[in-house]
Amino acid sequence: MTRRLSVLLTTEGTYPYHLGGVSTWCDSLIRGLAPSVDFTLLPIMMNPYISVKFELPANVVRLLNVPLWGTEEPAEFILEIPFSHVYVAKQRTTDSVISREFLPLLRRLVGVIVADETDAQLAGETLYAMYRYFREFDYNTTFKSQLVWEAFCEEALARAAQRGPATFPSLFELTEALRWLYRFLIPLNADPPRVDVTHSTAAAFCGLPCLIAKLRDGTPFLLTEHGVYIREQYLSVSRMKTSSVAKDFLLGLIVTVSRINYHFADQISPVCYYNKRWEVAQGADESKIKVIHNGVDPKIFVPVESRSDHTAVVVSTARIDPLKDIETLIRAAAHVHKEDSAVRFLVYGSVPDQPYYQQCLDLRASLGLDQVVSFAGHTASPWKAYHEGDVIALTSISEAFPYSVIEAMACGRPIVASDVGGVREALEGCGLLVRPREPEAFAESILNLLRDREMRFQIGQDARDRVLNAFTIDRCVEAYRASYEALAR
Repeated sequence: MTRRLSVLLTTEGTYPYHLGGVSTWCDSLIRGLAPSVDFTLLPIMMNPYISVKFELPANVVRLLNVPLWGTEEPAEFILEIPFSHVYVAKQRTTDSVISREFLPLLRRLVGVIVADETDAQLAGETLYAMYRYFREFDYNTTFKSQLVWEAFCEEALARAAQRGPATFPSLFELTEALRWLYRFLIPLNADPPRVDVTHSTAAAFCGLPCLIAKLRDGTPFLLTEHGVYIREQYLSVSRMKTSSVAKDFLLGLIVTVSRINYHFADQISPVCYYNKRWEVAQGADESKIKVIHNGVDPKIFVPVESRSDHTAVVVSTARIDPLKDIETLIRAAAHVHKEDSAVRFLVYGSVPDQPYYQQCLDLRASLGLDQVVSFAGHTASPWKAYHEGDVIALTSISEAFPYSVIEAMACGRPIVASDVGGVREALEGCGLLVRPREPEAFAESILNLLRDREMRFQIGQDARDRVLNAFTIDRCVEAYRASYEALAR
């Protein structure tokens, strides 16, 4: 009998605590590899008080939570050790220990973060040395010592002095930067178990346990990128209400960690070739890259014939988030409404960003579309949502290889989508592409499809055939099974 493989699967802000495409992929992968692969899950969480959104499969043998926020003592929620061990670690974390053992590592790491070029090898080795330090000494006591504050300020100010007065950080900016370092390096407290393969679902902080296992045990490291983490974080950080100096440090930290992932991973598997181009540009070794497309179950996502006697409906399945650009969808609905007042728009998706959701509601009201555009919330049965639509719309400004596209394709529905990320790669002629943030172009494409039933049917049929030939869940799962086995050997 073949030995069951053991895999450490690390996630960040997704499975099993949040819904969405990456979580769907995680759940499908784990279930598809039962019973031949056992998984330990290590999710990086916002806080320790959120609840699991998925019923974990039987081949998930362990769940190790790593909350970044909402804790005074990181060890309280991460380390599976008695309080007495935490107490002893605090007692032995003296100023002389911090000065001798930790400050050289801190200075080296800050130097890499603020440098013009990232030394991923040095940064990875430094973070691993910090992990070794925290096996013996206390994280909280160390980071909150006066010595660490002074050393951090010295390094940051020295670098600013080289660049000029415009980059000189204020006291607030220094405090903010050290606070980010404290929170985002909390995964160094986690002690990853010994497994056959580690698998990170993003080139992000969730890759740090995989780095540790690689340097500690020589464990093979597989990295999957759904979206390009660096690109998404540039978009996210640009919207933050903080100074450019603080943003520069945060982006330096993010870029450093992403490039550590690329450097130390044994196999990099983006979900589309579009991601591959970004990864190579960010320093990934092209020879390590093996694209594995997402897949869906064509027995669940099946075509259902649209009724010809009902009101035309445009469906969008996307979380209410600036990256999904729901505002462009609403503006497109306004243009469609002028031409055909009977058309209705239905948006299925969770609301992770309440202020943005309110922005969308305000825009809808200002355009007089309260009876035209409806927000239906999250759906546990997305195939039913696609069946409601005559046309499926995706207005994102950033995507990788979105499930909403290949799921709708499997349901035989025609799609109008932003030409971003791997969307063109998925559709390949089986749908209409529009430049992002162009509501009039979206409206025109939607109206063209609504006016031509025969064209809708043919595009939908071609899309279904393409999924059957290239994007099934069985293909995806078997590609990962083969990758795990090859890496484990």
